[in-house]
Order: sequence, then C-alpha cells, then structure tokens
Amino acid sequence: MRELGLVNIFWDVNFSSVQKVFNESGELLEQAYIRRLDKFLQELIWMAKVLKYGRQNVSLE
Repeated sequence: MRELGLVNIFWDVNFSSVQKVFNESGELLEQAYIRRLDKFLQELIWMAKVLKYGRQNVSLE
C-alpha cells in the first residue's frame, strides 16, 4: 500500500452477506456491526487528523 501512497489502518469492517446484514431499505439488521464500525471510524478519523497535522507541521528536511 505504501508504494501507492496509501496508509493502512488496523481496523476494518467487512459485510460478507450483505443481504443478511441489511434490509431492503438499507437499514442495518445486525447490531454487532455498530461496535465494529465505531472502532473503524474512530481510527480512520484519528489517522486523518495525524496525517493532516504532519503535513502542516513536519518538514521533510
């Protein structure tokens, strides 16, 4: 991923059987995913803040 200029984060969320996890209107049926989504989004937001801070405050020299 680094070769592409991307950053990895530790948490992810996979929906293996979408038809069982969401109903026809797109509502989440499996509440267990809420905790997983929260971990994923919290880390994603943290990483975005860290990268923004580094870009603004850390020189390459």
